[in-house]
Amino acid sequence: MPGYRRAYKTARRLYPLMLAAYKRWDSLSDEEKQRYLEQAKRYSRQASAYAREAASHAPRPKRGSAPKPKRKKPRR
Repeated sequence: MPGYRRAYKTARRLYPLMLAAYKRWDSLSDEEKQRYLEQAKRYSRQASAYAREAASHAPRPKRGSAPKPKRKKPRR
């Protein structure tokens, strides 16, 4: 099953990075952790504001105006 093999290879490659990130996070002081969390919240709020603005300028299709999918012909 190729899906399991790919997941295993990906996990093997990412595990050292994840472990280093965890050790780095664990070594930070509480003030630094709080600063990083606030920064991540700021990034998230900014991204959602950009998305809301882009969605407000996008044209919205009218209800029922979407084309219906074509039906396949039955086999004989």
